[in-house]
Amino acid sequence: MSKLTQIAAAIVLASSASVYASSGKLVGVVEDPQSSLPGAIVRVKGSDVSTVTNYRGEFALSKLASGRYTLVVSYIGYGDVEIEVEVTDGKVVTLKPIVLNNSQTIEEVVSVGQIFRGEMAAANTQKNALSIKSVIAADGIGKLPDRNAAEAVQRIPGVSIERDQGEGRFVAVRGLPAQWSSTSLNGNRLPTAEEETTSRATAFDFFPSELIEFVEVSKAITPDMEGDAIGGNVNFITKKGADEFILKTNLGVGQNELAEGNNYSANVIYGDRVLNDKLGFIINATAWKRDWATDNFETRRRGKEEDYGIYRLELRDYTGTRETYGLNGSVEYDLDNGSISASALYGTLVDDETHYKHRLRFDKSRIELQHIRDELITEMTGYEFRGEHDFGIDKTLNWQIASYENEFRYGNKPNTQDHSYFVMRFDQQVNYSGLKEASNGKSYAYNVVDGGQDPWNGIGTYLPENFSMDPSQSQLSWVNLYKVFVNEKDRAVVNVDLDWQIDNALAVKFGAKYRDKQRQASFSDEFYSWGETSGDTPTLDSFTLSDQPGRNDYLSELPVNYQGIFAPVASTEDAMQFWNNNRAKFELDEGESALVQNGGALGRNFTVNETHASFYGMGIYQLNEDVEIVAGIRATHTDTEVLGFTYLEDSNSLVANNHTKDYWAILPSFHLTYRANEDTNYRFALTRTFARPDFGDLTAGGTFLEQEQKLETGNPDLNPTFSINLDLMVEHYFERVGLLSAGVFYKDIKDPIYWSTQKDTYRGVDGISITRPENGDGAKVAGVEIAFNRDLAFISPQLENFGVMSNATFMDSEMTGLNRGDNPAIPGQADELYNFTLYYDDTQFAARFSVNHKGAYIDEHGSEENASQEDIFYGANTTVDFTTSYQLNEHALVYLELNNLTDEPLEYYQGNKGRPVQVEYYGIRGMVGLNYQF
Repeated sequence: MSKLTQIAAAIVLASSASVYASSGKLVGVVEDPQSSLPGAIVRVKGSDVSTVTNYRGEFALSKLASGRYTLVVSYIGYGDVEIEVEVTDGKVVTLKPIVLNNSQTIEEVVSVGQIFRGEMAAANTQKNALSIKSVIAADGIGKLPDRNAAEAVQRIPGVSIERDQGEGRFVAVRGLPAQWSSTSLNGNRLPTAEEETTSRATAFDFFPSELIEFVEVSKAITPDMEGDAIGGNVNFITKKGADEFILKTNLGVGQNELAEGNNYSANVIYGDRVLNDKLGFIINATAWKRDWATDNFETRRRGKEEDYGIYRLELRDYTGTRETYGLNGSVEYDLDNGSISASALYGTLVDDETHYKHRLRFDKSRIELQHIRDELITEMTGYEFRGEHDFGIDKTLNWQIASYENEFRYGNKPNTQDHSYFVMRFDQQVNYSGLKEASNGKSYAYNVVDGGQDPWNGIGTYLPENFSMDPSQSQLSWVNLYKVFVNEKDRAVVNVDLDWQIDNALAVKFGAKYRDKQRQASFSDEFYSWGETSGDTPTLDSFTLSDQPGRNDYLSELPVNYQGIFAPVASTEDAMQFWNNNRAKFELDEGESALVQNGGALGRNFTVNETHASFYGMGIYQLNEDVEIVAGIRATHTDTEVLGFTYLEDSNSLVANNHTKDYWAILPSFHLTYRANEDTNYRFALTRTFARPDFGDLTAGGTFLEQEQKLETGNPDLNPTFSINLDLMVEHYFERVGLLSAGVFYKDIKDPIYWSTQKDTYRGVDGISITRPENGDGAKVAGVEIAFNRDLAFISPQLENFGVMSNATFMDSEMTGLNRGDNPAIPGQADELYNFTLYYDDTQFAARFSVNHKGAYIDEHGSEENASQEDIFYGANTTVDFTTSYQLNEHALVYLELNNLTDEPLEYYQGNKGRPVQVEYYGIRGMVGLNYQF
């Protein structure tokens, strides 16, 4: 990196002197009375010379000969403004702020509400971007009930999210797997840490939306961006140093329908400029605490030989408290020819979960009652140091040094020694009647689709009428300590970029980036039974009992009265205390447990050391007033080392293993924009991108999950996935804020990674799902994307305060080389995504009604022989939200947010919707609050 910096500096110094003395430079800021304006066009009247303001409203015009000029500033939603300026040879002239919507007569001033402000910023930025991208401004985020970073982007065309407990978690672009899209913060892809995934996809449920200033979604990657983004890149831009004094607060209170407690949120932003306006700082702190609850049922099934009979029906009742905290601090100091800045970021999610699970074991004639308690903690920290330095009037050197750390761990449940997902199980023997006998002689429940009597939403209990569990007959079976720890560090992220304005038509950019990454993961699934010498096995009635929370309305959406069979339960606090007091009376059952020493947990016990080194060069060429070309190449080298263990069953021993793999990714790209007129763009992009194998896919060991009856193994010989991407887009912008766009895209993918699943015998147990990642031959994705955003004044002037925002994406994909009879869709790829929003905004009162839809998609491919019936699908999901606000005065605004108005369930099914795997209901959640700006 130091040598690269020296070379860049030498180029800068060698070429600056002659140019610096023959031309001048203009710099300035475009704003309105409320804030700076990103995406404004600043052009020199009577010439082809122009530029676009950045996210802070800043612009620069270089290589201007001395003399007087007229600048024309254009911004959709406001009228053009012209100003007279003078350029002096060898000088950098700093203009006074150019203020739009202010110097006009009072009758001409446009009254702009917050919804319109967000749409204006997004439309202007997208219109004048160098590549195909979509943008959301903070105003747009704040006016929808989207409480974390993942939820903030779900309404952008082609973007979807995956949810957990009703809250957005992972972000995906164009319906592709989340790990095939890069999610970055201020341009840097973040380390990942999540309980049940070993992928590279970042879970953003820990990151509050209040910390975000802009979100930009790039559908076609340019060479100055990291290239591991087959679907695209979602870049969250946090708030930086303030341009002026700011103090904003937000307080809210709400409730979730299924939960008994309340929700609270608070946010404060404080910033200012000091030291003669040279030093700007901003501090943003946010907190969100909410009680939540979900009702869930899940099935576990046998294979094709038993016609997918249900051998276990799980009735899950969740309650808990989630706490999200975020802190962002940034300071920036203006130098004579540039600036330096430092930022620190912190985000955490703490989820204290109580869970009661009744498992009807049709195959073993018993009911299992699990008392579950866990505290899930995700915590991320980040530090960034940046510099921007102008050399002469035509070159800018940008550098950054950053470090990030993301960690998942369980809290101190049941104690500081055993911090885990804690489960205490009681079993009661029962007699089921009416089950259907399978070919193996055992009896199971069957859905209608498999020749049984149970609809998908009404699986029977097959218990006697008026049956309920008897605590005196429910005997302690075991205690399960499920332990997960994941820590990923980007120990150093260093990048340097040099921008060089060759002339008014050509700019070039060169740069390099280096990342040193480490990921550590540990896992065990420990089962403890009551010791043979510990006395009589305890029964449930030895505890103080009560109804579980939310019992009376458990799964009230379904036609079966499941809660009628429930036993009263012990509190999870009492269960944990019993374990703590009697731990010595329990014995570890290694045969049931997945441990490192018995080879059952090797797939999730590993260390990955990885370095990424990238170099790029690109040019931005203004062919003429109408045509702009961006072209270049990026080369990225990845060096991966995976440390783990191999279990030798014959000798019951472990052997350390070390697998290494390195490869280059050569990523050319070409972007062309044709601006047919002031309001219409045609865009074309041809790019190459890639995706690295997930961390867990690379391990040589395997992990056996007893409760899920699943064995997962890794494959250290996996190749990265590459994609050639073609994008075509046409955009038309309306004079009043609005957009009509349509586009097509196509991706030709090589070596996609898929999970091959087969039913087999493991440890003497048949019907175990054994999965392993493999490289397929290839995959193809094609799609159409359309969007229409506009106020309704074009219908009637009386409707100018009403507007619609709508978009839809339709896709199709197939994978080849999967050793099955058909070519299935890529996991995670939905056939359709759409959003529709109807809003009203008159600057004082605003309301927005929104619908978000994602079609069904394959989550996991089935086994080779009966693949189409064993593919696991994530069901179609449509959510409806509403928000409204009222501006009390220039300082205070009150708001109401309502989410999931239709109580849309999460659904997984196997092969056919009539064969459910998981169905979960969340209820409606709402919040009222007050925003106050001092």
